[in-house]
Amino acid sequence: MDSAERRASFPRGFAVLDVETTGLRWKTDRIVELAVVRTDAEGRVLAELTTLVNPERNPGATHIHGLGAEDLAGAPRFSDVLSELVRFLEGAVLVGHNVKFDLAFLAEELGRLGYAWPDAPRLCTRELAMRVLPGLGEYRLSSCCKALGVDGGNEHRALDDARAAAGVFARLNKTGFWRTSYDTELTVASSVAWPVIEGPSRIVARGEAQASAEPSLLGAMVEGLPEGTSNGSVEGYFSVLDEILEDRRVTEEKADAARKHALGAGLLRGDVTAAHRAYLTGVARAALAGDLGGGLGASDLARVARLLGLPADSAEQALAAAQSGAAAPRPGSTRPLVPGTSICFSGDGEPTKAALEARAVAAGLRVQASVTKKLDVLVIDDPHSMTAKSQKARAYGIRVLTVPVFLTLARTPDKQ
Repeated sequence: MDSAERRASFPRGFAVLDVETTGLRWKTDRIVELAVVRTDAEGRVLAELTTLVNPERNPGATHIHGLGAEDLAGAPRFSDVLSELVRFLEGAVLVGHNVKFDLAFLAEELGRLGYAWPDAPRLCTRELAMRVLPGLGEYRLSSCCKALGVDGGNEHRALDDARAAAGVFARLNKTGFWRTSYDTELTVASSVAWPVIEGPSRIVARGEAQASAEPSLLGAMVEGLPEGTSNGSVEGYFSVLDEILEDRRVTEEKADAARKHALGAGLLRGDVTAAHRAYLTGVARAALAGDLGGGLGASDLARVARLLGLPADSAEQALAAAQSGAAAPRPGSTRPLVPGTSICFSGDGEPTKAALEARAVAAGLRVQASVTKKLDVLVIDDPHSMTAKSQKARAYGIRVLTVPVFLTLARTPDKQ
């Protein structure tokens, strides 16, 4: 929906807000998700705004906010959401749980775009709760929600946290212990001058980025091949897939390389579809053999299935086939990690960097702390990683692997 259709102004009231971020330092970290619940002066909800924000760097604390680089790759930048954000904030008293944290990040983002953060009145539900509930002891948003009978929703989801803070604010006001009227703040808020932001906004809520993702490029490539089967050899095509999929990203150039190989080898649509299914079974076998726990193997298998353009249930079918001992190619066998290869790791996921480096040393690889032009391989914890290391490696043309691929290839000498 174009922002021009949402330009009606709000009556005076409150804007209860929350941001999820890559970390805790507003000078260097960035916003990955924001939400605003706009209410009238009596606390009745008028409208809600929520959107992902591309931080233009790695998403950071994924274990807290649950957003990976893939979720944010197609999200709007802060500048893309600013006009709608300002519409929700202007004229309102700003409210949040530990609101100084949220406003520091918003002010920093605004400053990067050349705008000054206006001195709008603000209220902190955490500080209010400490006055109204002095015996609570612990004043996290979830604790305040529990004490006041407010539905806290899913913690560290921006919209749920904004709704929870709005509920806490309303309950605190109803106690009559502290204040029931904010006429002074509301009057001041209505006169605060906010930056005039022209142009439409692009809003993408959590989950919408994945739902609107482009179809698989390899799947589209397969659909463009002539129908039928040729019974030709697909061994060379497996080698192409090894190279294309080892960083778990498929570009148009990679898909075109796969198409050219298939056509050059005389392969038809049925051949390539069968090859994709066999390759996925190979990925499942590698995950089982490597004991990729913590959901790592399952999530990687699902990702490869999507990249190959296979149906949603293909991952389960591949796993069942692998468990039954079905024959399948060994992914990465055409691009091994030979002893002496220099390797570097980027990211803060699981397994830990220390554990991955130990695995590399055991496999006879040389671990480096930084990315240089002489580095052979960089291992990333997310296919859409935006760390400085990953950006530098791609700029240098260095080979990039994801963690599951590395764990498959980094076999100790006695297991080769």
